[in-house]
Amino acid sequence: MSIAGLVFFLLLLSGVAVLVAMPLLRRESQTSAESLHIQKQRERLLAYYERVLTNLRDLDEDHATGKMPDEDYAVEREDWMQRGIEVLKTLDTLDEHSVIPESIHDEAAVDEAIDDAIEAAIAARRKAMG
Repeated sequence: MSIAGLVFFLLLLSGVAVLVAMPLLRRESQTSAESLHIQKQRERLLAYYERVLTNLRDLDEDHATGKMPDEDYAVEREDWMQRGIEVLKTLDTLDEHSVIPESIHDEAAVDEAIDDAIEAAIAARRKAMG
């Protein structure tokens, strides 16, 4: 192989390497503060959903053992089911819009903002239904 052929091959190889690396480098740059904020919200919403599931399980156990009357059980279960539904809907649309303003960074304030958003969605749904 001649030196000119070797230089051409190395230039071609480096060009292909750059073309392959470009999308990977762009993807890393797109991981901006906004996407980190949305990822944090997703984690918080998943933690809240786990809490909803735990509360539903506890309600079912209390009702099964007779610790909770049927009327209270039905109301509490419906409330927690609505919370779970709203959390799942919010998770589905989280990429389109943020639930928590980016200015909030305090852990307790983030949790409170999520709770407020879920309560507002439940209240809006109840108002629309009845």
